[in-house]
Amino acid sequence: MACLVVSIGITFLAWAIVISSSVPKVASIAPASSLIKDVCVGRELPIDFNLCVEILNSEPRVVSASDLTSIAIAITEAGLSKAKKTQWYVRKLQKQPGRTPDYGYVLQQCNAAYELYLVHFRNALDTVKYEDYLSAAYNLKAGYTDDINQCRNAQSSRKVKDAVISKGNELMLMFADVAFQTVDRLIT
Repeated sequence: MACLVVSIGITFLAWAIVISSSVPKVASIAPASSLIKDVCVGRELPIDFNLCVEILNSEPRVVSASDLTSIAIAITEAGLSKAKKTQWYVRKLQKQPGRTPDYGYVLQQCNAAYELYLVHFRNALDTVKYEDYLSAAYNLKAGYTDDINQCRNAQSSRKVKDAVISKGNELMLMFADVAFQTVDRLIT
């Protein structure tokens, strides 16, 4: 019984950390710049414009960006930061005993997916800085078409619901899509 209480406590704490760091503080948000609004328009994925603006506007490095290159870098850095937090949560859950085989499978797939996502985002960040926008776009696109979808598909196929992982996946999709679309504009 004590193990169960400790497991629940750890899960709740991890969930609270991931969610609180992912949800923007509305009271402290400055008005969105036209650059933030610009990168949130016309995404490939169905991303809520207002949510995109709100999340990006809660990231100081994104708010201080002054052009497409600097905002692409800032969005990629923010995506890396959020992905690390979600992966941390997944890894904490993997260490807890008593998971069903389906939940264990989902955690394994999501951990692998986030690891690949982080690799692709680090590569994208490096290549944007060296103005290799085509390589950066490839890495960012792989981040949401392959990596995060691996986690989402595992959740769906095993019918495992985890609000923190699902929220992390949605944030990663948004960061990857917005960063991809921004870098893609730098190619042309």
